[in-house]
Amino acid sequence: MSDTDNQGEIEVTVETEYIDVDGDGVADIVRETTTTVIDVDGDGVPDIVQQTVTTAIDVDGDGEADIIDQVTVTGVDVDGDGQLSDDEITVEGTTMVRDDLVEEG
Repeated sequence: MSDTDNQGEIEVTVETEYIDVDGDGVADIVRETTTTVIDVDGDGVPDIVQQTVTTAIDVDGDGEADIIDQVTVTGVDVDGDGQLSDDEITVEGTTMVRDDLVEEG
């Protein structure tokens, strides 16, 4: 058996979407979705699937992101049955907002 038999594979795709809410020709929202599919053991069945969606929103139209939201969903087929069950999926999220947009109190 050669060293390259049963090698895993990693496939990464990145999709970016630009949304112009107010019609001025400048993107107000940018959403990037990165999907990673990993076949660790080389059997052709994904063992790990991860998708991260990052959304940047320019609220005031100055060209700078005022809100950034990122959500990552990860599924790891721990038991090797070829399916992702609820206990094999995790979700993590972070939202950052410019200070002056947050109400105090």
